[in-house]
Amino acid sequence: MKLGIFLILPLMLYAREWTALVYMAADNDLAQWADSDLVEMEAVGSSDEFSIVVQVDKPYIGAKRLFIGNGTSYELNNLGIIDMCDQETLFDFLEWGMRNYPAEKYFIILWDHGSGWTFTPKYSYGSDWSSGNELGIYNGDLQNALSSLYAYTGEKIDLFAFDACLMQQIEVAFELVDYAKIFLAPQTLCPIKGYCYDRIFSYIADDPNRNEKDIAQAAISMIIETYADIQPVVFSAVELSKLDAFKKSFDEYAESMMSGSPNPLFVLIRDSVQTIPVRDQTPSPDDEFIDLGDFIRRIDTFLGNSGSQTLVEAYEQAILAVHYWGNDFAEVTGLTIWFPREYRLFKQLVDEYSGLDWAYSWWRQFINWYYDADDIRPTTVASIRAGNVGSNNDFKLSWSTSHDLAPVTYTVFEAISESTVTILHDGCEDSSQFTFQGFTIDSSNAYQGTACFFSGNSSNLQNSIESRDIITLQDMGFIELYLYYNTEDIADSLIIEFAGFQDIHYGWSNGWQRRRVILPPGSGRLRISYRTNASINQGGCYIDEIDIKAKPGSRIVRQYLSDTTLYIFGKTRGDYEYAVFSQDSYNNISDLTDFTDVSLDRYAAPYSIPGPFQTDCQIVLDYPDSLHPSIKIFSLGGRLIRNIDPDQIDNKRIYWDGKDEYGNNVGSGMYFVLVKCDGFKKLGKIARQR
Repeated sequence: MKLGIFLILPLMLYAREWTALVYMAADNDLAQWADSDLVEMEAVGSSDEFSIVVQVDKPYIGAKRLFIGNGTSYELNNLGIIDMCDQETLFDFLEWGMRNYPAEKYFIILWDHGSGWTFTPKYSYGSDWSSGNELGIYNGDLQNALSSLYAYTGEKIDLFAFDACLMQQIEVAFELVDYAKIFLAPQTLCPIKGYCYDRIFSYIADDPNRNEKDIAQAAISMIIETYADIQPVVFSAVELSKLDAFKKSFDEYAESMMSGSPNPLFVLIRDSVQTIPVRDQTPSPDDEFIDLGDFIRRIDTFLGNSGSQTLVEAYEQAILAVHYWGNDFAEVTGLTIWFPREYRLFKQLVDEYSGLDWAYSWWRQFINWYYDADDIRPTTVASIRAGNVGSNNDFKLSWSTSHDLAPVTYTVFEAISESTVTILHDGCEDSSQFTFQGFTIDSSNAYQGTACFFSGNSSNLQNSIESRDIITLQDMGFIELYLYYNTEDIADSLIIEFAGFQDIHYGWSNGWQRRRVILPPGSGRLRISYRTNASINQGGCYIDEIDIKAKPGSRIVRQYLSDTTLYIFGKTRGDYEYAVFSQDSYNNISDLTDFTDVSLDRYAAPYSIPGPFQTDCQIVLDYPDSLHPSIKIFSLGGRLIRNIDPDQIDNKRIYWDGKDEYGNNVGSGMYFVLVKCDGFKKLGKIARQR
């Protein structure tokens, strides 16, 4: 390697046809292969029309920027020990390279280990030993680097490639859509020697006027030829500009399919689809990654309709080229997608998956629907708000959206303001209010105070705590407590029980979480139990700050609302509180929101329940408590229909059987209801439909 910057300067004075920028993150166990690939590049070298520029990092040596000449490399910069898996480092190299070696077209190659959008607990792309870091895909590291590059240069990358395993995934491709034209990468494990740089760069150098599509197609053919009879391998190239059309087709198809229950044929399709292994070369149905095109092609074969046909066509238009060697990969089509065989594996990574641009498609919802086993709670509604009160004691409640992979509906809870009664409060500092069976007091992990309850953590547990006193709720109430748990998912469970109500927790809480849910009317002891099986124990459950509160006069105003607004009309005078919780189609329930207050100073006009009514109804009245008013019902023309005895008023409601004073059924139409006593008068309208 020689110092020869003076030889490079003339090449920097004008734009070439192509500049290749190779980012070799070799500060790891691949370092020796970086040297052999540099030798391959030097076999071609740069020319007036084609520049090859490399940033290579190795263990203990650090990073250097090299200009690749014919038969040698020229050191441009010695960067020392840096983190090649830092997004700023990647951006800095690419921006520097495009600024100093301008070209009509750019070929960018990221060289290192790879695992697609994620591979916990290892890398997504890259492994930098000096820093211990990896460059993430799902967390936006790659996209942030490329978006910054685009903001600085305004240039879309003509050909973007990974010389790294498993990177040809739709999740990765969608991170690149706005910043590159053609995406070239292996679908499978990449041979350790990587690209045949001598052949690929010679193809460009021989005719620099070749475009990115020609180069991508030729590169794929050359790589497959290189490794034929050596190891199974799949490489493909995707036209990124055509992926949005595919996403639109997929979303339309998925939405139409999800209107019903999953067809059992989907299971057969998933079990027979081409899979992509991440640790060896032998595909298995248990692999978490599948070939996307093979999946939708099989859907079209077995469950075909116009939507699936459109989907297949949109997919095929996005695939520029795909080649493979090895019978185990005979059904590959060019793009991989994440599709764990089991719901449990899906659930473990779905939160990370939501950070991807592709997650804005219907894919998560589609495969969640496929599993038909959703046990993830909807997110808690962030807030509920009440609008201005109208002249008829009408107002609008509105709340923020709850998010879930399954369809969500909302339940609105109403209570009388300042009616909350504390039935049980326990700071979990001692066992004075609970009978312990297997649980203990723990002083190492309290949420608040100095101690909390701990479930224990071993196999075959049947531990519990139970309130010493009977708890009685005449109306509805709620329980609020703090939980911190790490259990074997599904197999080991913390169960909260009261009067037929159950709330079950398992998996990982990711720290302390507040849980607040509605309790039904009833009487009994609060019981919290922890049950484990004979296998893995992860850490157990901690409980702190247990509160049960009664809400006299509470009720459910409305259930199964799909909208995030509810109009309240004719509410009787008083002060009220409202809260909301969400529920998905699998009966998973979110936390209850904080309460919002509504004060009504006016008395409401009389109204009927139901309204309108068909045969009979309850008429709701609102008047000062000190009065004993008369109730009269009139026709629209003013004729007295019914005079109701005040003694028939029950809790400010009266029953009307829809008959007049003579026992005859009244006809359909509008009627006035007059409430009158000692100067108080309130007139309302009710309607009958027959």
